[in-house]
Amino acid sequence: MGGGFQVIDVRAPSEFADGHMPGALNFPLLDDETRAQVGICYKDRGAAQARLLAMDLVSPRLPEYLRGLVEVARSLPKGRRLAVMCWRGGERSRNAALLLALVGVHAVVVKGGYRAYRKEVVAGLAAWGPPMPVFTLYGHTGAGKSALIRELMALAPALEGPRPWVVDLEALALHRGSLLGGLNQPGERTQKDFDSLLWDELRRPRGDYLILECEGGKIGRLFVPGTVAEAIRTGSPVLVTAPVAARAGRIMQEYAPEGWDPTDRERFLRSLGLIAERLSKEKVAYLEGAFADGRFTDVVEGLLVSYYDPLYQRSCVEGRRFVLEFETTSDPVDDARRFSEEMARLI
Repeated sequence: MGGGFQVIDVRAPSEFADGHMPGALNFPLLDDETRAQVGICYKDRGAAQARLLAMDLVSPRLPEYLRGLVEVARSLPKGRRLAVMCWRGGERSRNAALLLALVGVHAVVVKGGYRAYRKEVVAGLAAWGPPMPVFTLYGHTGAGKSALIRELMALAPALEGPRPWVVDLEALALHRGSLLGGLNQPGERTQKDFDSLLWDELRRPRGDYLILECEGGKIGRLFVPGTVAEAIRTGSPVLVTAPVAARAGRIMQEYAPEGWDPTDRERFLRSLGLIAERLSKEKVAYLEGAFADGRFTDVVEGLLVSYYDPLYQRSCVEGRRFVLEFETTSDPVDDARRFSEEMARLI
Protein backbone atom coordinates (compact mmCIF):
# COMPACT_ATOMS: atom_id res chain seq x y z
CA MET A 1 0.00 0.00 0.00
CA GLY A 2 1.12 3.57 -0.59
CA GLY A 3 1.83 6.16 2.06
CA GLY A 4 -1.78 7.43 1.75
CA PHE A 5 -3.20 4.49 3.70
CA GLN A 6 -3.06 3.03 7.19
CA VAL A 7 -3.56 -0.72 6.85
CA ILE A 8 -5.93 -2.36 9.34
CA ASP A 9 -5.39 -6.12 9.41
CA VAL A 10 -8.55 -7.84 10.70
CA ARG A 11 -7.13 -11.38 10.72
CA ALA A 12 -6.77 -13.35 13.96
CA PRO A 13 -3.73 -12.59 16.16
CA SER A 14 -1.94 -15.83 15.23
CA GLU A 15 -2.34 -15.07 11.51
CA PHE A 16 -1.02 -11.55 12.03
CA ALA A 17 1.93 -12.83 14.09
CA ASP A 18 2.90 -15.25 11.31
CA GLY A 19 3.30 -12.39 8.84
CA HIS A 20 1.84 -8.98 8.07
CA MET A 21 2.40 -5.84 6.03
CA PRO A 22 4.91 -3.43 7.63
CA GLY A 23 3.09 -0.76 9.62
CA ALA A 24 -0.23 -2.63 9.68
CA LEU A 25 -2.35 -2.53 12.85
CA ASN A 26 -4.07 -5.71 14.03
CA PHE A 27 -7.80 -5.27 14.78
CA PRO A 28 -9.05 -8.87 14.67
CA LEU A 29 -12.77 -9.39 14.10
CA LEU A 30 -12.34 -12.86 15.60
CA ASP A 31 -9.62 -13.94 18.01
CA ASP A 32 -7.90 -17.30 17.59
CA GLU A 33 -10.41 -19.19 19.76
CA THR A 34 -13.56 -17.77 18.18
CA ARG A 35 -12.10 -18.15 14.69
CA ALA A 36 -11.55 -21.83 15.41
CA GLN A 37 -15.18 -22.16 16.58
CA VAL A 38 -16.47 -20.56 13.38
CA GLY A 39 -14.22 -22.83 11.29
CA ILE A 40 -15.60 -25.94 12.98
CA CYS A 41 -19.16 -24.68 12.49
CA TYR A 42 -18.49 -24.02 8.81
CA LYS A 43 -17.16 -27.54 8.35
CA ASP A 44 -20.00 -29.25 10.26
CA ARG A 45 -23.03 -27.04 9.53
CA GLY A 46 -22.24 -24.92 6.47
CA ALA A 47 -21.52 -21.32 5.58
CA ALA A 48 -24.85 -19.79 6.68
CA GLN A 49 -24.67 -21.18 10.20
CA ALA A 50 -20.99 -20.21 10.47
CA ARG A 51 -21.87 -16.59 9.58
CA LEU A 52 -24.61 -16.52 12.21
CA LEU A 53 -22.22 -17.89 14.82
CA ALA A 54 -19.61 -15.29 13.85
CA MET A 55 -22.22 -12.55 14.30
CA ASP A 56 -23.12 -13.90 17.75
CA LEU A 57 -19.47 -13.97 18.78
CA VAL A 58 -18.57 -10.55 17.39
CA SER A 59 -21.68 -8.56 18.32
CA PRO A 60 -21.00 -8.01 22.06
CA ARG A 61 -17.71 -6.24 21.36
CA LEU A 62 -18.68 -4.33 18.20
CA PRO A 63 -19.15 -0.90 19.86
CA GLU A 64 -15.69 -1.06 21.46
CA TYR A 65 -14.19 -2.44 18.25
CA LEU A 66 -15.64 0.37 16.13
CA ARG A 67 -14.59 3.06 18.60
CA GLY A 68 -11.01 1.81 18.36
CA LEU A 69 -11.06 1.98 14.56
CA VAL A 70 -12.66 5.42 14.55
CA GLU A 71 -9.98 6.65 16.93
CA VAL A 72 -7.28 5.40 14.53
CA ALA A 73 -9.03 7.05 11.57
CA ARG A 74 -9.29 10.38 13.39
CA SER A 75 -5.62 10.31 14.33
CA LEU A 76 -4.44 10.00 10.73
CA PRO A 77 -2.90 12.98 8.93
CA LYS A 78 -5.16 14.80 6.50
CA GLY A 79 -5.55 12.88 3.25
CA ARG A 80 -4.64 9.50 4.75
CA ARG A 81 -7.29 6.77 4.90
CA LEU A 82 -7.88 3.32 6.29
CA ALA A 83 -7.32 0.22 4.16
CA VAL A 84 -8.75 -3.02 5.55
CA MET A 85 -6.97 -6.31 4.94
CA CYS A 86 -7.79 -9.94 5.69
CA TRP A 87 -6.42 -13.18 4.23
CA ARG A 88 -8.01 -12.96 0.76
CA GLY A 89 -9.84 -9.64 0.75
CA GLY A 90 -13.03 -11.56 1.54
CA GLU A 91 -15.78 -11.38 4.12
CA ARG A 92 -13.79 -10.23 7.12
CA SER A 93 -12.35 -7.16 5.44
CA ARG A 94 -15.60 -6.34 3.60
CA ASN A 95 -17.59 -6.61 6.83
CA ALA A 96 -15.14 -4.37 8.68
CA ALA A 97 -15.35 -1.77 5.89
CA LEU A 98 -19.18 -1.90 6.00
CA LEU A 99 -19.18 -1.42 9.76
CA LEU A 100 -16.90 1.59 9.40
CA ALA A 101 -19.21 3.05 6.76
CA LEU A 102 -22.07 2.90 9.28
CA VAL A 103 -20.20 5.37 11.50
CA GLY A 104 -19.13 7.61 8.65
CA VAL A 105 -15.58 6.32 8.07
CA HIS A 106 -14.74 5.43 4.47
CA ALA A 107 -12.22 2.59 4.18
CA VAL A 108 -11.01 0.65 1.17
CA VAL A 109 -10.59 -3.12 1.07
CA VAL A 110 -7.16 -4.43 0.07
CA LYS A 111 -7.85 -6.51 -3.02
CA GLY A 112 -6.64 -10.08 -2.63
CA GLY A 113 -5.73 -9.50 1.02
CA TYR A 114 -2.53 -10.63 2.67
CA ARG A 115 -2.26 -13.62 0.33
CA ALA A 116 -1.93 -11.34 -2.71
CA TYR A 117 0.48 -9.06 -0.84
CA ARG A 118 2.66 -12.03 0.12
CA LYS A 119 2.81 -13.14 -3.53
CA GLU A 120 3.85 -9.63 -4.53
CA VAL A 121 6.67 -9.64 -1.94
CA VAL A 122 8.00 -13.05 -3.02
CA ALA A 123 7.89 -12.09 -6.71
CA GLY A 124 9.50 -8.72 -6.03
CA LEU A 125 12.40 -10.24 -4.11
CA ALA A 126 12.91 -12.90 -6.79
CA ALA A 127 13.10 -10.29 -9.56
CA TRP A 128 15.12 -7.66 -7.66
CA GLY A 129 18.52 -6.49 -8.84
CA PRO A 130 20.70 -3.73 -7.40
CA PRO A 131 20.10 -0.43 -9.25
CA MET A 132 23.52 0.96 -8.28
CA PRO A 133 27.04 -0.25 -7.36
CA VAL A 134 27.15 -2.61 -4.38
CA PHE A 135 29.84 -2.68 -1.68
CA THR A 136 29.91 -5.63 0.69
CA LEU A 137 31.25 -5.19 4.22
CA TYR A 138 33.44 -7.99 5.57
CA GLY A 139 35.06 -8.07 8.98
CA HIS A 140 35.80 -10.33 11.92
CA THR A 141 33.20 -10.62 14.67
CA GLY A 142 33.07 -7.43 16.72
CA ALA A 143 34.92 -5.28 14.17
CA GLY A 144 32.12 -2.72 14.33
CA LYS A 145 30.26 -3.36 11.09
CA SER A 146 26.83 -3.02 12.72
CA ALA A 147 27.70 0.25 14.48
CA LEU A 148 29.18 1.61 11.26
CA ILE A 149 26.05 0.64 9.33
CA ARG A 150 23.76 2.33 11.86
CA GLU A 151 25.72 5.58 11.78
CA LEU A 152 25.99 5.57 7.98
CA MET A 153 22.21 5.31 7.81
CA ALA A 154 21.88 8.34 10.07
CA LEU A 155 24.58 10.31 8.23
CA ALA A 156 23.55 9.58 4.62
CA PRO A 157 20.71 12.13 4.21
CA ALA A 158 23.01 15.02 5.19
CA LEU A 159 25.86 14.13 2.82
CA GLU A 160 26.48 16.33 -0.20
CA GLY A 161 28.77 13.91 -2.05
CA PRO A 162 28.02 10.30 -2.97
CA ARG A 163 25.46 9.01 -0.45
CA PRO A 164 25.37 5.41 0.82
CA TRP A 165 22.12 3.49 0.69
CA VAL A 166 22.48 1.10 3.62
CA VAL A 167 20.26 -1.96 4.05
CA ASP A 168 20.80 -3.41 7.54
CA LEU A 169 19.92 -7.07 7.04
CA GLU A 170 20.72 -8.09 10.62
CA ALA A 171 18.51 -5.36 12.08
CA LEU A 172 15.65 -6.46 9.83
CA ALA A 173 16.22 -10.08 10.91
CA LEU A 174 16.57 -9.23 14.63
CA HIS A 175 19.68 -11.40 14.59
CA ARG A 176 23.40 -10.62 14.45
CA GLY A 177 24.22 -13.51 12.17
CA SER A 178 26.33 -15.66 14.49
CA LEU A 179 25.42 -18.65 16.66
CA LEU A 180 24.77 -16.20 19.48
CA GLY A 181 23.18 -13.59 17.25
CA GLY A 182 19.65 -13.94 18.64
CA LEU A 183 20.68 -13.05 22.20
CA ASN A 184 19.77 -9.66 23.69
CA GLN A 185 17.32 -8.92 20.89
CA PRO A 186 13.81 -7.45 21.28
CA GLY A 187 12.11 -10.52 19.81
CA GLU A 188 12.18 -13.02 16.96
CA ARG A 189 11.35 -12.24 13.34
CA THR A 190 9.32 -14.60 11.16
CA GLN A 191 10.49 -15.34 7.62
CA LYS A 192 7.41 -13.65 6.16
CA ASP A 193 7.95 -10.44 8.13
CA PHE A 194 11.66 -10.41 7.30
CA ASP A 195 10.81 -10.73 3.61
CA SER A 196 8.22 -7.95 3.86
CA LEU A 197 10.53 -5.53 5.67
CA LEU A 198 13.37 -6.29 3.27
CA TRP A 199 11.19 -5.77 0.20
CA ASP A 200 9.91 -2.51 1.70
CA GLU A 201 13.56 -1.35 1.83
CA LEU A 202 14.68 -2.66 -1.55
CA ARG A 203 11.79 -1.27 -3.59
CA ARG A 204 12.66 2.30 -2.51
CA PRO A 205 16.33 2.80 -3.49
CA ARG A 206 18.03 5.94 -2.25
CA GLY A 207 21.62 7.10 -2.44
CA ASP A 208 24.43 6.51 -4.92
CA TYR A 209 25.86 3.17 -3.81
CA LEU A 210 24.43 0.24 -1.85
CA ILE A 211 26.06 -1.06 1.35
CA LEU A 212 25.32 -4.63 2.42
CA GLU A 213 26.98 -6.67 5.13
CA CYS A 214 28.38 -10.05 4.15
CA GLU A 215 25.91 -12.76 5.17
CA GLY A 216 25.58 -16.40 4.24
CA GLY A 217 22.43 -17.91 2.89
CA LYS A 218 20.78 -17.53 6.29
CA ILE A 219 20.73 -15.05 9.17
CA GLY A 220 19.91 -17.20 12.16
CA ARG A 221 16.88 -19.21 11.04
CA LEU A 222 15.91 -16.79 8.28
CA PHE A 223 16.76 -17.29 4.63
CA VAL A 224 18.30 -14.43 2.65
CA PRO A 225 16.60 -14.13 -0.78
CA GLY A 226 18.78 -15.45 -3.59
CA THR A 227 18.92 -12.11 -5.41
CA VAL A 228 20.20 -10.36 -2.29
CA ALA A 229 22.70 -13.14 -1.58
CA GLU A 230 24.00 -12.74 -5.14
CA ALA A 231 24.37 -8.96 -4.68
CA ILE A 232 26.36 -9.62 -1.50
CA ARG A 233 28.57 -12.19 -3.25
CA THR A 234 29.34 -9.99 -6.26
CA GLY A 235 29.60 -6.65 -4.43
CA SER A 236 32.98 -4.91 -4.22
CA PRO A 237 34.50 -6.20 -0.95
CA VAL A 238 35.41 -3.82 1.89
CA LEU A 239 37.22 -5.12 4.99
CA VAL A 240 36.34 -3.58 8.37
CA THR A 241 38.97 -4.19 11.08
CA ALA A 242 39.62 -3.51 14.77
CA PRO A 243 42.02 -4.89 17.44
CA VAL A 244 40.87 -7.97 19.40
CA ALA A 245 40.47 -6.08 22.69
CA ALA A 246 38.30 -3.42 21.04
CA ARG A 247 36.21 -6.10 19.35
CA ALA A 248 35.69 -7.95 22.64
CA GLY A 249 34.60 -4.72 24.33
CA ARG A 250 32.14 -3.97 21.54
CA ILE A 251 30.66 -7.48 21.74
CA MET A 252 30.28 -7.14 25.51
CA GLN A 253 28.37 -3.91 25.00
CA GLU A 254 26.05 -5.28 22.30
CA TYR A 255 25.31 -8.67 23.86
CA ALA A 256 25.25 -7.40 27.50
CA PRO A 257 25.70 -10.87 29.08
CA GLU A 258 25.57 -9.47 32.62
CA GLY A 259 21.86 -8.81 32.02
CA TRP A 260 20.96 -12.21 30.61
CA ASP A 261 18.15 -14.17 32.25
CA PRO A 262 18.43 -17.95 32.89
CA THR A 263 16.97 -18.71 29.46
CA ASP A 264 19.62 -16.60 27.72
CA ARG A 265 22.39 -18.22 29.76
CA GLU A 266 21.19 -21.69 28.87
CA ARG A 267 20.89 -20.69 25.23
CA PHE A 268 24.51 -19.51 25.27
CA LEU A 269 25.71 -22.80 26.77
CA ARG A 270 23.77 -24.76 24.14
CA SER A 271 25.38 -22.64 21.42
CA LEU A 272 28.78 -23.25 22.97
CA GLY A 273 28.04 -26.96 22.83
CA LEU A 274 27.40 -26.68 19.08
CA ILE A 275 30.91 -25.38 18.43
CA ALA A 276 32.65 -27.55 21.06
CA GLU A 277 33.71 -30.13 18.47
CA ARG A 278 35.88 -27.46 16.80
CA LEU A 279 37.67 -26.64 20.06
CA SER A 280 39.88 -28.64 22.40
CA LYS A 281 38.30 -30.08 25.55
CA GLU A 282 40.60 -27.84 27.59
CA LYS A 283 39.42 -24.72 25.76
CA VAL A 284 35.75 -25.66 26.18
CA ALA A 285 36.27 -26.29 29.90
CA TYR A 286 38.05 -22.93 30.24
CA LEU A 287 35.23 -21.08 28.47
CA GLU A 288 32.52 -22.80 30.52
CA GLY A 289 34.40 -22.05 33.74
CA ALA A 290 34.95 -18.40 32.82
CA PHE A 291 31.27 -18.04 31.96
CA ALA A 292 30.20 -19.62 35.24
CA ASP A 293 32.51 -17.19 37.10
CA GLY A 294 31.09 -14.19 35.27
CA ARG A 295 34.36 -13.47 33.41
CA PHE A 296 32.48 -12.66 30.22
CA THR A 297 35.27 -10.68 28.57
CA ASP A 298 37.56 -13.70 28.87
CA VAL A 299 34.86 -15.84 27.27
CA VAL A 300 34.44 -13.43 24.37
CA GLU A 301 38.17 -13.08 23.69
CA GLY A 302 38.59 -16.85 23.91
CA LEU A 303 35.81 -17.44 21.39
CA LEU A 304 37.22 -14.82 19.02
CA VAL A 305 40.76 -16.15 19.02
CA SER A 306 39.93 -19.87 19.11
CA TYR A 307 36.81 -20.11 16.99
CA TYR A 308 35.39 -17.10 15.17
CA ASP A 309 38.59 -15.55 13.82
CA PRO A 310 40.10 -18.71 12.26
CA LEU A 311 36.73 -19.67 10.77
CA TYR A 312 36.09 -16.21 9.32
CA GLN A 313 39.66 -15.90 8.04
CA ARG A 314 39.36 -19.13 6.05
CA SER A 315 35.85 -18.57 4.73
CA CYS A 316 35.75 -14.83 4.03
CA VAL A 317 39.19 -13.15 4.08
CA GLU A 318 41.83 -15.43 2.58
CA GLY A 319 42.19 -15.00 -1.18
CA ARG A 320 39.89 -11.99 -1.35
CA ARG A 321 41.15 -8.68 -2.77
CA PHE A 322 39.53 -5.81 -0.88
CA VAL A 323 38.94 -2.47 -2.54
CA LEU A 324 39.20 -0.78 0.87
CA GLU A 325 40.40 -1.71 4.35
CA PHE A 326 38.89 0.42 7.08
CA GLU A 327 39.77 0.33 10.81
CA THR A 328 37.04 1.35 13.24
CA THR A 329 37.53 3.24 16.50
CA SER A 330 35.51 3.74 19.67
CA ASP A 331 33.63 6.61 17.95
CA PRO A 332 31.17 5.15 15.39
CA VAL A 333 29.91 8.62 14.39
CA ASP A 334 33.40 9.68 13.34
CA ASP A 335 33.93 6.26 11.75
CA ALA A 336 30.88 6.81 9.54
CA ARG A 337 32.14 10.24 8.49
CA ARG A 338 35.63 8.92 7.65
CA PHE A 339 34.19 5.89 5.86
CA SER A 340 31.91 8.02 3.66
CA GLU A 341 34.88 10.25 2.75
CA GLU A 342 37.01 7.25 1.78
CA MET A 343 34.14 5.77 -0.22
CA ALA A 344 33.66 9.07 -2.05
CA ARG A 345 37.30 9.02 -3.11
CA LEU A 346 37.03 5.36 -4.10
CA ILE A 347 33.93 5.89 -6.23
